[in-house]
Amino acid sequence: MRPMVRLGALALAGSALAGCSQITITSDTIVDGTARIADATTNAVQGTSNITTDTASDVDARTHAARRKFVDSQYAMLKREAAQGQGENLDALAYMMHAENTQAFDQKVQANYESLFSSDADADQWLTRLYQVVGTPPDMKMASAGAAG
Repeated sequence: MRPMVRLGALALAGSALAGCSQITITSDTIVDGTARIADATTNAVQGTSNITTDTASDVDARTHAARRKFVDSQYAMLKREAAQGQGENLDALAYMMHAENTQAFDQKVQANYESLFSSDADADQWLTRLYQVVGTPPDMKMASAGAAG
């Protein structure tokens, strides 16, 4: 996968997992020129920093837990993109699955659309189906080996 696609996939996954902060400036914000704007900026940066730190320490983007959250939040888009055989959410999922070839991943998901989306499933159940179709990602193989040993 090209570096820019990886960066975009990681950013998409991160924003889906962490949410976004924004600064809203209103007439109430401006007191003495910029004093409150600085406060608002500091608070927004601190909030974003806390989310980023929590996300980085609690959820690596290439784990089952991260994939579960991603599928929960992006299921409708994944379903649409799987039918088309391409899309940025599908590419982000391919990255999260450690797929070496995004195009092959997308094609395999599209070819197995019926088995993946034929009935309702929660994120864990859907990911189990996905693992059966495209293969078990390395982090899940290590978790299984650790549980067996």
